[in-house]
Amino acid sequence: MANNRKIVSIESRIPELKKYRKKKLIRHMSILISIFLLLILITLYFLSPLSKVQRIYVDGNHQVDEQTILTEGNLHLGDFVFGINKSKNSKLLEKNPLIKKATIELQGLNSLRVRITENKTIGYQEKNGQYFDILETGKLLTTQPKQFPIGNNPIFSGFKNGQVLKDMVAQLNQLPEGVLLSISEIHSAPTKSDDEHIRLYMNDGNEVSATISTFAEKMVHYPSIVAQLKDDQKGIIDLEIGSYFRTYLKDKEENAASQKKN
Repeated sequence: MANNRKIVSIESRIPELKKYRKKKLIRHMSILISIFLLLILITLYFLSPLSKVQRIYVDGNHQVDEQTILTEGNLHLGDFVFGINKSKNSKLLEKNPLIKKATIELQGLNSLRVRITENKTIGYQEKNGQYFDILETGKLLTTQPKQFPIGNNPIFSGFKNGQVLKDMVAQLNQLPEGVLLSISEIHSAPTKSDDEHIRLYMNDGNEVSATISTFAEKMVHYPSIVAQLKDDQKGIIDLEIGSYFRTYLKDKEENAASQKKN
């Protein structure tokens, strides 16, 4: 027995085909219109102030002024927001020896925040009436001099960039803050037997003779050494071998006797 099949004529399907084609045309037109509107919006955005940097905030800087940060970081008001390479600009800032780390973040639609972590200044070296930073990295800056030292950091004398200065700073970095702040001046005073010999002048009027290699482990005991002296006793504390104190008067007499003998 032959199966009865329902035969659908082309004429009966024409309305459905028209409807399908119409929907497809509308969908294509919607996509094209959306793309066109998106392009218009993008164009309007780049033509508007919203696409350009309107504000730049700088945080964490104490030694490097804001204008220097903007200049060295190649950051300008009016730059296109999406044209800024934050990683590249951060690396430009980190070329400054005073800057340990720099990060740049986009805040809101068109504001930048620059976060700065500086290398700490551990002291200054004076030259021709100007003061040059000595950083916690052991580097003596030869540019960006100051007219006067800032804070209570010690004044260095006779040092230059190199291993001796790096060793000296590494020792200072190990000292408690109270001991570090008690130092007024640090002089490089090499001898025939010790090219790392140093002489320190303390804020309390005493003098310290030491060698860099063992300086921190011995200098940490400075407060207890001074506590054993009489209030009116001032002199030289020798930390090169053990711990030995002699008054300025005794030191003067010993030097006079030595010169007389020679």
